Amino acid sequence: MNIELSDLTFHYKNNQPIFEHLNLSIPLQRWVVITGSSGSGKTTLARLIAGLLKPDQGKIIFQGNEVCRPDLHFGYLFQNPDDQLIHFNLERELAFNLENRGIEPRLMRLKVANALKEIELFERRAESPNNLSGGEKQQLALAGMMISQPQILILDEPGSFLDIFAQMDLQAKIKELRRERLSILWISQEAHEIRLADYVVCLNQGQVIFTGEVQDYFKRFEKRTDAA
Repeated sequence: MNIELSDLTFHYKNNQPIFEHLNLSIPLQRWVVITGSSGSGKTTLARLIAGLLKPDQGKIIFQGNEVCRPDLHFGYLFQNPDDQLIHFNLERELAFNLENRGIEPRLMRLKVANALKEIELFERRAESPNNLSGGEKQQLALAGMMISQPQILILDEPGSFLDIFAQMDLQAKIKELRRERLSILWISQEAHEIRLADYVVCLNQGQVIFTGEVQDYFKRFEKRTDAA
């Protein structure tokens, strides 16, 4: 099973196209890194796949259906957790996605409490997310994504705003989720993060220049990744 992108064209208003007639097949139930230099289209591609952006032309197909809008099958973790956390306390932050799915209140309270306990923030449930450290914010954003039980996790350079210890905690959590056979799309330019994956999609100026297993990627781009 794959995510299929067919004849995809997209541009931002008044700009040159980011993608023109792009065709791409992304395998599921893998840890896939989308990589490439700055401006190559990584984040745009991820947002198109998640339904956060709409292509000018072409289709994105998941499980036989066209992705036309944000879908609960996809969980999206933004680069900066401050762009994702919008509610006045931690409980409301996690309850929001469950309310959108129509989960009944008793079960919703239980799920929220369990999620906060798992990330060791239950005692701070009435606090504002603004009181949290960068690592805690990213853990909360990840918990908010996971509480809806998505099938595909899309992570947009999630360690960019974290210190090294918070990055390691986040990577450990993603490894744990990977063992549950979830599909992971991780956007990264960092060689040490690419090595965590098992499949790579590499972009350059809106073009796909490599797709394949991570070991083959490093064989082909060894000098570039060693310098990263």
